[in-house]
Amino acid sequence: MNNRQVQAAANQITRQLEKQFHPVHGFRYVLVIVNDPYSHSYNWFLNQWHPHHNARSQPIGVLPANLALLEAVVTLVHNRYQLTAQYQNFAQLRWPKTGQLIETRR
Repeated sequence: MNNRQVQAAANQITRQLEKQFHPVHGFRYVLVIVNDPYSHSYNWFLNQWHPHHNARSQPIGVLPANLALLEAVVTLVHNRYQLTAQYQNFAQLRWPKTGQLIETRR
């Protein structure tokens, strides 16, 4: 994994977020990152909801299954947007740099 690959993956995700993410007062936004073991990829979604509206989940992008790449891209995207991230299907997997569990809740 090189810096150019990380930047390209982060740009892919941020371009889609720029198209989909329009902050509105009262809405709640969450990035959901799902480990897909069948296609060996990480799927990204932007979930948004408001108490009096239907919840929406919009696909943002797909990254290849590489934890080091995912960690770097999550850091870059979080630095730009400061959105809460939820991780699904990452049971017992740990971040390569820190060794912490990725998904801490059940």
